[in-house]
Amino acid sequence: MNPLSDYFNTLSAAKAHRIAALNHVENHPHTIPFLFQLAFDPSAQRENIYAAWVWELFTIKDLNRIDPFLKEALPLLPKIMNSSMRRSLSKSFWYFLKEKKNQEKLNDKQRLQITTSFLDWVITEDKTAPLSFSIKILSLFQDQLPVLKCQLEDVLLHSNRTFPKGLYPTFATVFKN
Repeated sequence: MNPLSDYFNTLSAAKAHRIAALNHVENHPHTIPFLFQLAFDPSAQRENIYAAWVWELFTIKDLNRIDPFLKEALPLLPKIMNSSMRRSLSKSFWYFLKEKKNQEKLNDKQRLQITTSFLDWVITEDKTAPLSFSIKILSLFQDQLPVLKCQLEDVLLHSNRTFPKGLYPTFATVFKN
């Protein structure tokens, strides 16, 4: 049994509770692997969603915290279907990857895993925030992977899909012309 599951299930979605959970994890470093397991568990139970929220706070506070989990996290991304978890995880990856030094740490396989996962999220997701973060992540790689730019254009500009209006500023930053 994951020792954080019971703890997370006692908390509400209030920001104060999420910060308390972050403090709990930081004060009990032995729970960090359990936080990762819960945050990347696709079953999307209450404790998994909560863990994804805490993972977001945990990693954005110190982006180096993603490094030890990166290799294990990337194959798990395609299995995440819950929009709330996708929002938190894509936000964490956006903050991590927008720093050039973190992009340079990736090997070709990891770049492919990232672009494939987040392109799939763009295709399958309906909520604005995970879509926006996923598109922004993909835009970081479009110069390195020219086929990605074409795929993004096809999905975002040339499909018959209707996207939330809140995404239009993201489209403008990705397609500057």
